[in-house]
Amino acid sequence: MARIFLALILLLTLACASAQQRHNYLAVDGDLVDAAGPYYFIEHGDSANAFARAAPLAEAMGLKVEYLADQRVLRFTDGFRTARFRATSDVAAGLVKAPGVVSVDPPVEGESTLASPMAILVDGVSYVPIAPLARAFEGESGWVGDRRLVTVDTATRFGYAIPRPRTGITDGVSRVAVDIPASAGYQVAADGSTLLLVFPGARSEDVSLTIDDANLTTLSVGNGNGTVSLAVRTRHELDPAGRGFRVGEVDKGDVRTVYVDFAPGLVGAAVMALATGDAPAAPVVEAPVALTTVPEQRQVVVIDAGHGGHDPGASSRYATEKWVVLSVALKLKALLEREGIEVILTRGDDTFLTLQQRSLFSSSDRNVFVSIHANAAHSASAHGIETFVFGEPLEPGMIERAIRENGGGAEGEALTAEARRVATDLAGDILREAQLNFSRSLAESVQRHLVSATGAADRGVRSNLFYVIRNARIPAILVELGFVSNPEEGRKLATEAYQQTLARALADGVLEFLRNGGITAQR
Repeated sequence: MARIFLALILLLTLACASAQQRHNYLAVDGDLVDAAGPYYFIEHGDSANAFARAAPLAEAMGLKVEYLADQRVLRFTDGFRTARFRATSDVAAGLVKAPGVVSVDPPVEGESTLASPMAILVDGVSYVPIAPLARAFEGESGWVGDRRLVTVDTATRFGYAIPRPRTGITDGVSRVAVDIPASAGYQVAADGSTLLLVFPGARSEDVSLTIDDANLTTLSVGNGNGTVSLAVRTRHELDPAGRGFRVGEVDKGDVRTVYVDFAPGLVGAAVMALATGDAPAAPVVEAPVALTTVPEQRQVVVIDAGHGGHDPGASSRYATEKWVVLSVALKLKALLEREGIEVILTRGDDTFLTLQQRSLFSSSDRNVFVSIHANAAHSASAHGIETFVFGEPLEPGMIERAIRENGGGAEGEALTAEARRVATDLAGDILREAQLNFSRSLAESVQRHLVSATGAADRGVRSNLFYVIRNARIPAILVELGFVSNPEEGRKLATEAYQQTLARALADGVLEFLRNGGITAQR
């Protein structure tokens, strides 16, 4: 009888296991979450969509989750945003990705619903598709093939989410309002016809609006690397002493509304002058680096050696990109440190980082971001040095290049499409336009020094949709040091002497840019 009982238990266990199967590993913000999964419904013909147990995944992501049985909905919330997944116990039906399966409030990147498979209920356990849940809370999911690892980077890494600002005018007074978590801080600066609100530890969609009312002309929101900057342009003069505007708050429990009223006759509390360092009586904010000269007292350069680990980058019988750029990066670090520059490396050894991880290094408390790469081409005759800033490329063929540099395949296409959306939204964003102007100045300085020092062909300063520099709030460039596929250039790139020459030229270009306050472009 005992044997029959055990056999029944075994059969029931196998029957349950056939619905969902455990494969690979799952990490949230770099920590393994073994209790969550991932799981795949392979027996139902789906091996592409990774699911996780809803409760442990929600806990790891800092979310609360509950199943609303009467609505057949799995609801997740972080206290600010709510995502509702339609749920089913019909596995086959639930695996079909369909529009509107997930509803999100407030919207994500302007979308209030997302296409997704459904949450699936098996033996009283809720399973949720990982990628749509990450996206619903403005996080990112990924796949590290050599480690069989599904990754989730939550908004905690990138900052809390700020919804689109609201605008209106009543009795001649214009108002701009934005909702933030009750515990979040913000900073204010004003001068001339611009007021700037800065939200540290936040992120938002990039926005550019023409308001065109009696007091305001434009509003732009710049987002990236843990800081959101909201800039408002006015028709009347603003005085940082508080004339022409008034800042206020409305407490709504877990959320508070920060608003700024604008009218020529308004008088509010003093804030910092946008383009000066005068200390105010109210919240203090440093002017963004891209809008002023580089601070003299502390100069920080981020050096990003491309690829690494399982990703060799461009390879040939002459040289391998990941080794060339790492050697140049280490040499460049030493040269800059001798000049009193603080240097941060994204990697100092043969380590793989995702593009999302690399882009986090270009935060606004640093001065310059330089991503170092080497090139390759089908034609062995291709040669020369080129430097890139972020933007839509002039040559359509460069899109394929961006896809390869952004990871290749479906991932590269997705990241390039995302970068292209960012590039399209840049027009009219005064913060991003200023930052891109400084990036081009840096690029021209570095390119000029590299070509002069090496005698290599000058392929110029160009634009492309490289993900690693798409969200930078500081001058950011991507440098291609030459072609490993070219017999002459490839052999030179592999030598210590040539790597030192390249590092010296990079250092000269960066130092020229910093010492001239970012004004080095030869126009």
